[in-house]
Formats: sequence, C-alpha cells, structure tokens
Amino acid sequence: MDIETDQSGKVEDTRVDTSIAFSDGKSKSILIDRREKRELKKIFRENNKGHVFIFKTFAILIFLLIKDDLSEIQHISIDLEYLGKDYLIKDYLLRMIREHRSFDKRDIVFTKVGRKTKAHQLAINVHRGHVKPDIIATKEDIIPFI
Repeated sequence: MDIETDQSGKVEDTRVDTSIAFSDGKSKSILIDRREKRELKKIFRENNKGHVFIFKTFAILIFLLIKDDLSEIQHISIDLEYLGKDYLIKDYLLRMIREHRSFDKRDIVFTKVGRKTKAHQLAINVHRGHVKPDIIATKEDIIPFI
C-alpha cells in the first residue's frame, strides 16, 4: 500500500485541534485536541525538548496513525508541512517504524499533497468536525515516544 498523508490544523497552533489522515483505497484519521497539545508542549519544554515539539509530535502522530497498518504499507508520501525539517521528521518516523519492521528510508518522501486528494479531504473534514476521527490521540499516547 502506498499512502499519502495530510495535516489540517498545524501542530504548533495550540489554539486549534490537529488532524492527520492517510489514504490509498483505505483511509484513516487521527485527531489531537488543542488542550492536549498545550500539555504536550509544556512536557517537551520541561524535558528541554521544546525545540523539537512540532516535528517530533508530527512524526509521532503519523506513526500512531499508521502503526496498525505497517505490514501493508510500502511507501509513505507526507505533505510538505515543514520545509527544511523533512530530514528530522523522517528520522523520528523511521526510528518508530523500525522498532516494528524494517523500512527503507527512500520509501518516505515529502511532496505536495493536493487539496483534491482523499487524504486532504479527510483531514480537513475531521478537523472541522464533519467526520469523526478513527483515533483520538492523547498526551499519554505520545509521551512514551518523547
């Protein structure tokens, strides 16, 4: 399975919820509430990791979204959300994936995911509250990966 992922509601914007979705025939979404993000940001800062809050949280959310489907996924296209930080996000994500299976770093790419893709439509509809997310992430889900 080759999937595309898209985000709606930036991780760093703690005034709004963040949703991430993937699609490729099969679709799935994850949502983290803005209050949970505020708590996470505080935890990152307390652990002297405030500088990676955005990128690590983004990678962790993608991992939580795809982890149950890892055996089927061969290729991951991630929307260009954080230009210049692709390598960091890829590194975090690969470390988590490789705890469960081998995965070639060349199979994670960053590209522009269009507004008409299913991943984008699902992410934005979850973000707007029109569609319920498949997964609701909490700080407790994310803390073990920090």
